[in-house]
Amino acid sequence: MAQTSGFDEKAVADFYSKNPITIYVGSSPGGGYSVYAQTLARHMSRHIPGAPAMSVEHMGERAGFRLSNELTNTMPRDGSVIGAIRSANTVESVLNPNPDVKFDVRDFNWIGCVSRQNGTIITWKTSDLKTFADLLRRDVIAGSESPQSNVGTLPNILNGLLGTRFVNKTNFNRHALKAALESGEVEAICGLGYNTLLAAHSDWLDAGSLNILAHTGLERDPLMPGVPCTIEFAKTDDDRNVIRMMDFRQVMGRPYAAPPGVPADRLAALRKAFDATMKDPAYVEDARKAHMLIDPLNATQMGKIVADAHTMPKHIVTRTWGLIGGVSE
Repeated sequence: MAQTSGFDEKAVADFYSKNPITIYVGSSPGGGYSVYAQTLARHMSRHIPGAPAMSVEHMGERAGFRLSNELTNTMPRDGSVIGAIRSANTVESVLNPNPDVKFDVRDFNWIGCVSRQNGTIITWKTSDLKTFADLLRRDVIAGSESPQSNVGTLPNILNGLLGTRFVNKTNFNRHALKAALESGEVEAICGLGYNTLLAAHSDWLDAGSLNILAHTGLERDPLMPGVPCTIEFAKTDDDRNVIRMMDFRQVMGRPYAAPPGVPADRLAALRKAFDATMKDPAYVEDARKAHMLIDPLNATQMGKIVADAHTMPKHIVTRTWGLIGGVSE
């Protein structure tokens, strides 16, 4: 029987009172994706009929690509699974021609995105690299956890588009990368989301330890006053469209999706619960304490971003993939 919520709450409650929900994260504990998922799991349950137990399962470092494949092909489709999709994978099926991509992001059942994301280009406070122009005058060692991540691919894109001279040093674990920037082993980190800085590296921001030279996105972020967007340095329309294509990989900074084929009532309940959680005072306070940003997108908005990415001209998609380096996470 239909309810004012638009779905059969009694049937949904009957299912979720007996079945817990697992949020799968395609990384290890401790990073931004982990912090956001753990916080969501603590609060979302009380907005779902049946109040299911919610837990977070970490799939390990660099498992974002595997999570997207498994969410599409092997994970249960009964509403008991949510994927904390890595932002770099949200347009994978349009960018990546590799047959190992066994998912189409247009088939995901988007639930919501906690926060939009702008990737930062940062250096340590003692560095002589203090403006974007400084990145054009000499080679700069940039560090990343993986060559496939946003942090690993952004240096390649900026080198090819804007003339920066990044030399990518990769395969750090999260803690080693932090130590490498502090010690000078690497000079820059490119593409680390500002929301990740807040959630996982707030000590850097609190101590004024960073120079933020620029950020991704199509307009300046008021949270980073005076910091330019990378798109401001693009010289042609094609260059600007490549940056837009790149930003599609980042704008959905903390996206959550259910597998294809989830029953409509349960999917509607999950979406409604997510939207309610974003306004829940207890969640908002918990997020504030964890230095998390809340700048949500609903499922409809997420679907539009994905659809827009799939309408980009083929030569822009091909050029973007070539600049990224033809790699995925």
